[in-house]
Amino acid sequence: MLSRIANNLFWLGRYLERVEDTARFVEAQYYSFLDAPFIQKEEIALNSILSMLGNPDYYYSRYEKLDEKEILFTATLDRDNPVSIITSLSFVRENARTTRDILSEDLWEAINKFYLFLKGYSKRKFLKAPVELFEDIIENCYIINGIIDRIIMKDIGWAFIKLGIDIERSAQLARMILAKLESIESMEKPSKVAENFQWRTLLESAAALDINKAVNHRATDKEKVLELLTLNLKSPRSIAYNLQKIHEYLTMISIEKEEKPNTPEFTAGKMASALKFTTMEDIYSEGEKEFYSKLLSDIYSLAQTIEKRYFVL
Repeated sequence: MLSRIANNLFWLGRYLERVEDTARFVEAQYYSFLDAPFIQKEEIALNSILSMLGNPDYYYSRYEKLDEKEILFTATLDRDNPVSIITSLSFVRENARTTRDILSEDLWEAINKFYLFLKGYSKRKFLKAPVELFEDIIENCYIINGIIDRIIMKDIGWAFIKLGIDIERSAQLARMILAKLESIESMEKPSKVAENFQWRTLLESAAALDINKAVNHRATDKEKVLELLTLNLKSPRSIAYNLQKIHEYLTMISIEKEEKPNTPEFTAGKMASALKFTTMEDIYSEGEKEFYSKLLSDIYSLAQTIEKRYFVL
């Protein structure tokens, strides 16, 4: 496969996952200060959105203070924001367009239809009922991911798409956790109820609330939530699980019979193994923010290694 095509498929997957994760996180934060105003201050929720997006300077270059409507628009429909949902989706479509000759026609049509729908969505309509659009975005992501999993041939092209999806999901989970740790840190002596509410909101953001019900019997304390989203090897909404899948896809893609040091598959396998034998005590010992910041940096470093190995001409 040409490196240009592999690169486009990889980034199609990454941007697609970024669309869904951003929509889920913003929706969960928006609900949080509507449903529990005495527990969740609006300012904390809005700052959490900016933190997760990763570019608060962009927002403050345009607006002087936190504003619910402007932050929702900035995260969702602002075409000038490089990490907004509409911008990410435009990149999904562009990467699909340039590889259209090898993509499933169903996949291209689903992506194009989704993009045209969001492109034509007005700011006024969105701000009148934000939740409706978030639900539509998540539903469209479900449709596209369903096509990827059920219709596309499970070849190297598919592996590059899935690789991009799982790299991005791992990174976004780490970013969500960091954003939530910062939110709790910003609260003045939060009650146990208020802190657990933040962890529950994180589960909603990560689409792991139902999994948590099965694993932790609805408990939403810090240790159980972090363990589920970080170390659980059976949950597709955990970093450890996704690192394992990343290793599998890289092994499928690699032409080498042995995993050699400094190759992407070796690095991914090493990261997956390290996390497999990590405990919550290890995370607490290192410090939660330090642990997740380093993990996020390692995931991005792995992504760069993949790009250098497969995409740089």
